[in-house]
Amino acid sequence: MQRTASGVALAFLAAALVTGCSGGDGSAESASDGGSPSASASASPSETASVQPTASGGSTATPSGSESPLPDDWRPQEPTVLATGQKVPDDYEPATLEHPARNVPKPVMPEEAKNETEAGAQAFLNYRLAAQWYAFQTGDTSLISAATSPSCDRCTKQYERIEERFGGDSWMAGGYETAQILPNSFVKRASSEYTAPIQATSSGFLEIKNGRIDSRQLPYDSDKLLDVTLVYQNGAWVYITASPRGSL
Repeated sequence: MQRTASGVALAFLAAALVTGCSGGDGSAESASDGGSPSASASASPSETASVQPTASGGSTATPSGSESPLPDDWRPQEPTVLATGQKVPDDYEPATLEHPARNVPKPVMPEEAKNETEAGAQAFLNYRLAAQWYAFQTGDTSLISAATSPSCDRCTKQYERIEERFGGDSWMAGGYETAQILPNSFVKRASSEYTAPIQATSSGFLEIKNGRIDSRQLPYDSDKLLDVTLVYQNGAWVYITASPRGSL
């Protein structure tokens, strides 16, 4: 049987979903007991796992039992178009057990993401999650770090973990998440921070080492998990945290 182990997560949101710094480090299913692990992108979180906010601002789906209900050959679904609107190039190669991802497109922040409006905040969240996916794909956390407040200690720990997972015979796969601000919910608080509930989704991710899956996070999709907090300062948005719905 498979056991649970500490994992990365979003929102890195997460990651991620929208990767934030509330909640614990999250947990991911580990395959270290042997076998090739996996999950099923078609399974709903309510049927397969409990979902909790993680260091990325997103959530980690924790299997409800010691055995995964998902197929062993499962791999995270990779995007064909990033949330920024950028098309993933035809020569992009998702990570496999043999090699990390290749020809990964680098996200570019849209001009709209620089505006202090709800649409600007949404464009910024889209960019930040594309930057998070880029980190999962390449080990380069510079873009996601630049969009995140240094006060988010758990975010920093998540990015360090991603960096540690790359090099030699170790890399990651998947990690794509989305965050959609719910209608009529974008609120500026007295502290000048903006808080909004989000629809959070994740394709899940894998950690690969020595040609085998070391751990994984299951996919999820929920509009009831998280609020995100942003601040607009010096002409730019900064991601502060993700927190359990209604906790602020």
